[in-house]
Amino acid sequence: MFEYDEVSELYTADLGNVVITCDEMTDGSEELAEKVAENYAAKLDDIADFLIKEGISDVFGELTPEEIKDGLGVPSIDIGNQIITYADHTLDDAHIISFEYDDRELDGFMYLSITES
Repeated sequence: MFEYDEVSELYTADLGNVVITCDEMTDGSEELAEKVAENYAAKLDDIADFLIKEGISDVFGELTPEEIKDGLGVPSIDIGNQIITYADHTLDDAHIISFEYDDRELDGFMYLSITES
C-alpha cells in the first residue's frame, strides 16, 4: 500500500479520495491509513463547517460549505503528525490550507493554517 518517496522522504499511499503520508512505518500504519481515509469522506461536512468557523472567508471570500467541499480537492493526510493539508485545492492558486485533527475518527479539528505557497 505505502511506497517510499525519496524526494519528500515520506511513505505515501494514494487511496483515491486521499493521499496518506507518514514519516515512518509502524505496525498498524496500513490499517490506520484505511480507517482515516474512510472517516475523511464521512467528515467532509464537519471539515467545511470547521473551515468556515475558523475564518476561511478572510482569505478566500464568502464561501458556502458546498463550495468549500468542491474546491478542496484531494487532501494529503499525515497520520504521524495528524495534519490534513490541501496544497492543490481550487479555491485559489496562492495558498496552502492545513489543520490538525484529534484522532483516527477525525472527531475534532484545530489550528487552521492558511499560508502562501
